[in-house]
Amino acid sequence: MQKKITKLVIKASPLLLLEIITSIVVSLCVTKGNSIISTLVDEMLQGALLDFTDTIPVFVILVIVGFIASFTQSFFAGTFANVVSTKYRRLVAEKLYRIEYRYITANNTGTILNKIIGDIGTVNEFLNSILPDMIGSLIATIVYAVYVARMKFTLFVLMLICYPLILGIANYFVKRIQKLTQTYRQKTDAMADIAQSAVSGILIVRAFGLEKRFREKMDGAAKELVENEQKRVNITNTILVIRQMLTWLPSIICALYAAFLVSRGDFSVGNLLGFVLILGRFVESFIGLPFAFVDAASGMVSIDRIEKVLTGKDEPTDKYMGEDVRDADKIIELKNMNFAYDGTPVLKDVNLTISSGDNIAFVGESGGGKSTIVHLLCGLYDNFGGDITIYGKSIREWDKQALRDRISLVSQDVFLFPMSIEENVAFGSMDATHEAVVKACKEADIHDFIKSLPEGYDTVIGERGTRLSGGQKQRLSIARAILKNAPILIMDEPTSSVDVAAENEIQRALEQIGQNKTCITIAHRLNTIKNCNHIYRLEDGRLTEGQVDVS
Repeated sequence: MQKKITKLVIKASPLLLLEIITSIVVSLCVTKGNSIISTLVDEMLQGALLDFTDTIPVFVILVIVGFIASFTQSFFAGTFANVVSTKYRRLVAEKLYRIEYRYITANNTGTILNKIIGDIGTVNEFLNSILPDMIGSLIATIVYAVYVARMKFTLFVLMLICYPLILGIANYFVKRIQKLTQTYRQKTDAMADIAQSAVSGILIVRAFGLEKRFREKMDGAAKELVENEQKRVNITNTILVIRQMLTWLPSIICALYAAFLVSRGDFSVGNLLGFVLILGRFVESFIGLPFAFVDAASGMVSIDRIEKVLTGKDEPTDKYMGEDVRDADKIIELKNMNFAYDGTPVLKDVNLTISSGDNIAFVGESGGGKSTIVHLLCGLYDNFGGDITIYGKSIREWDKQALRDRISLVSQDVFLFPMSIEENVAFGSMDATHEAVVKACKEADIHDFIKSLPEGYDTVIGERGTRLSGGQKQRLSIARAILKNAPILIMDEPTSSVDVAAENEIQRALEQIGQNKTCITIAHRLNTIKNCNHIYRLEDGRLTEGQVDVS
């Protein structure tokens, strides 16, 4: 399968082609100047009177052309890198909003963030510096080799004999570096996961005195990372030593052979000087090329990691936008529905019909599948048996965003963004006015508290709303649901994390927003289901309707 980045490179290939052309021009300017110097030296040794009248303007032109070509090469290389890396970064960002929900739940947040930030940064460095160096070295190597072959073919053959050894050595080190780089990325994933857990769960960490345990875990991961990096450093240092040896040893052999040719009269002194000058550039380019692959190994590892994200399955969605939902009487139907997590059955042959205006509740033990039903109704999982119909249409036929537009969710795990109060509430309706936000907050009984804050609705509430109490966060969540005003209201244990006083206030707010809506409640405390007209118990994955004591 073709990598996503390969497609982006192909689309940006005109810029890459211009970079290659300008790189060729730079190398040709060097060989042309070198050739002129060789000719001048031979003419001088033959006793000719040198006239620089024509030579100096040519050198000036070569310098100007070479400078312009070098500048434009750098410009095209930078533009190519920016175009590809920007589009690649955008692909990753867009993919995260489309990828299956199970990918998000199956991977640690720290690992995902490390791929988005760390690996993308490595790829950007690869495109901006390593790839242009590889292209420049390859072009220069070819141009200089052709130049030497035209000067003396036997010298060209000797160069071919001396330098291929470098490719084999570089290939060995590339494989070693790739393995160590893969391990390095895995170790940084582990450290990112530990750090993310420590920061997100700082309250628990401190309340249970877990600082030492997390510090030991971080120290252990850091030690493994340092050991891995020490191996990489040792290999890198070895590469540098070998590179120095390979730089001067073949150069001496080729230069001595060129001097031997001069002594035999098969090579002019001017050509010898030109060869020695161009040999230095050839060695620099040729030696730089294979070892650039060693530097590129990190970039390729990061590309492979990102490609695994980009090739992950998208969330299944279809085209039905709910054009005729107003005529539907049966809002939701579960038909012989089965669902399992990693082969473990959670829901078994569930059948249920929810009509317009119903107020139903699911009760049962934790882990019994209550929240799973919520996830399925929101279209987060598609690998279930049987069928779910929403407004008479299979959930598999719905456009997922259109489906979710008809559902308001009030969850036990309230998520608030590190933005202002108004912005968090306004997510319920993206075109909401300030007045609409205030009205929703009044109905959720949180307006007076907001006005008591120094910055009112502009108050930034911190990550996950850490500056608010559980009840305050839940009221903001309710205000967001009020603003959305969707016909289906799902409440997943909405009062499980608040005290009794806050629970009563929140319950009144929920009753208010549940009027004229189809309501589904996942029950934690039984007094939250007093007004339900149907109560269902989930037990061992099976659904039964019956009376539940809510006194």
